[in-house]
Amino acid sequence: MTQLTVHGQKVDTVFELLGNDENAMTYSLGWALAKCNGFCQGLAGMLGIQDGFSDAVHIRLQDHFKEKGFTDIEIIDPGRFHIIIEAKRGFNIPFREQLEKYADRLHASADTKAEKMLLVLAESDREEQWLAQRAPTHVKQVVVQAISWRRFQKMAITCAAKTMAHSEKRLLRQLIEYLEKVTIMQNQTSNLVYVVSVSDEVFFKDKGISFVDVIEKHQKYFHPVGNRWPIEPPNYIGFRYYGKLQSIHHIESYRVIEDYQEAFNLSSPHPTGEKHYLYELGTAIRPPREVRTIDKAKGYTQIQRSARCECFIDLLLTCDSVSEAFAKTKLRLNKPAA
Repeated sequence: MTQLTVHGQKVDTVFELLGNDENAMTYSLGWALAKCNGFCQGLAGMLGIQDGFSDAVHIRLQDHFKEKGFTDIEIIDPGRFHIIIEAKRGFNIPFREQLEKYADRLHASADTKAEKMLLVLAESDREEQWLAQRAPTHVKQVVVQAISWRRFQKMAITCAAKTMAHSEKRLLRQLIEYLEKVTIMQNQTSNLVYVVSVSDEVFFKDKGISFVDVIEKHQKYFHPVGNRWPIEPPNYIGFRYYGKLQSIHHIESYRVIEDYQEAFNLSSPHPTGEKHYLYELGTAIRPPREVRTIDKAKGYTQIQRSARCECFIDLLLTCDSVSEAFAKTKLRLNKPAA
């Protein structure tokens, strides 16, 4: 079979032509829901809609409504349901203010008989705890449900096995393969966060930029390639300074640099001395509570002051210290497969 590549990357499914950002994932999901009735009805089942959607249901993508912004996906079943789906890439969930705008939009709908619902779609941990804990259950009297990309993928697998229509089966198989590539939940080690210690000393003196500023003000981070640093960039990176974990970020993109000047708009060349990865960081994921570097009370003191380590993201977000998350990560990785 003839091989297709885009920008040097092999393309295996039609969905990959859209890309791998949130909009691409949203369009792919919307297309599958519209073209695969079993998949659409599977969603109804996950939402607790026992009788499923009617034949009159229709789907809108990226619809705009006055000052309420764009919605990712709207599912409208006249006289029965009006559902807005907000899809996120990674572990971030929409801010409450955004959900409130969507709730206002639902309340303003002319279809007063339709039951209103908000659906948050994002990544979750392997135990499906993170998303359920972070998403609200109601916003302005509108029910909010949270479903992970993992659950959507499992539902697609079930629907592909059940459907007798070859066209739907092919489309769902392509969606499943696409989601395997653009979500991080398939490979458990891709769920690891590379945690680094950051100094607050000034690095770029002519701009007064400190290492902490590189992260907080420029949404970037850099490090040497190899020589005890990663040769393969991680999916997630975490930063600890001032004695605690400050944030976790998805690495949106990266490139190799040999000078900092262009990246930080410096007035003169600043050679790196060796090849460096320069990361563009995604939105910060903040721990729900303080996560200290070590926890002497529990005996978790394995991390030295400037040491780097890898921890599973769900453990970083639920443990009391980075040291505890690190110790439990090692136990999980060493646990024999069931």
